Amino acid sequence: MAFSELSQPWRSAPHSNPAGGLLLCHGFTGTPHAVRPWAADAAAHGWDVRAPLLPGHGSTWQEMSASTWQDWYRAVRESALELQREHGTIAVGGISMGGTLAAALAEDPAVAPRIGALVLVNAAMVDSPVWAVAPVLSRLVPSIGAIAGDIRREGVIEEAYDRTPLRAVGELRALVRRTRAGLGRITAPALVAVSPQDRTVPPRSSDVIASRTAGPVERMTLGASGHLATLDHDAEDLFARSRAHLKRWVPTSTEEGR
Repeated sequence: MAFSELSQPWRSAPHSNPAGGLLLCHGFTGTPHAVRPWAADAAAHGWDVRAPLLPGHGSTWQEMSASTWQDWYRAVRESALELQREHGTIAVGGISMGGTLAAALAEDPAVAPRIGALVLVNAAMVDSPVWAVAPVLSRLVPSIGAIAGDIRREGVIEEAYDRTPLRAVGELRALVRRTRAGLGRITAPALVAVSPQDRTVPPRSSDVIASRTAGPVERMTLGASGHLATLDHDAEDLFARSRAHLKRWVPTSTEEGR
């Protein structure tokens, strides 16, 4: 796929009196295109939003095959710390693997104390047995078909790789297993949104998150959407619930004296 400007890293225009800082994380093989409407909606309501492009994404699947989960995590961690320096307590959201990365940030002792709220949309938290053999298979079959594009709204196409590097699937598995093991350390209030008809991430991932995190959990069902709900029929309702969740739990930059 040829990637457009929509797949580039994105940040909102400066606000004179921002509501706060919001980091949004895209998913596996995808780009910031998946969260651009969400980011634009939040920015229109006063949030200072960052949507980084993960290493190995938005270029070639071969480049992604050479990246690691530590590379992906380092990128979102740096963005989170930058937002925290500017705003104090921030909010973090993500879709698919981006939700996994958001949860991982909320487990990080250097970042978690200043995460006021999480929004996890179809976050990956259950790994497949097939993932375990992906690194071995990658020596014979470097890539398989695309996993992106689970969108029910007609005419909407996600900007993502049309091949899935199997070595990177092994990295995804390592990230999911590590993050799942640390869910009990999460105290930030979480909005956990799930598409029951998700064909990419098992919907029971949301049950795992809701049952294991230590903080307050609000749940939302995205009944009209596929996996990529931020580009699907439930997007507007999701954005509204996200705004309400952030407003409830995240102090404004002014309230924090920044």
